[in-house]
Amino acid sequence: MVNMWAITHDPGVWVDPLVFKPERFLNGDVDVKDGDLRLAPFGAGRRICPGKNLGLVTVTLWVAKLVHQFQWVQDLANPVDLSEVLRLSCEMKKPLQAVALQRTDELMHLFITT
Repeated sequence: MVNMWAITHDPGVWVDPLVFKPERFLNGDVDVKDGDLRLAPFGAGRRICPGKNLGLVTVTLWVAKLVHQFQWVQDLANPVDLSEVLRLSCEMKKPLQAVALQRTDELMHLFITT
């Protein structure tokens, strides 16, 4: 269980943690792409991202289109490694890499009929 209150009110992390200052996220020192724990309170509750559901539906559509239009095969230069590393959650130690091959009409026919 993560203590969201402690993350948002820690004086070792935030200057004036008890003062409402949304501009503290505009100065560029918070990395929104790399799992910065200072952003954890925005992932749940009343401050959750309003576009979360739209994003999830959009990504689902993109994945469905990618699976339908390409044949996915293992990248032989980078074999699958199922080693794990523990961060905020358990993640793959090495990113999964695959090769996308454009489906031909013949391949699509085989795919649909099987």
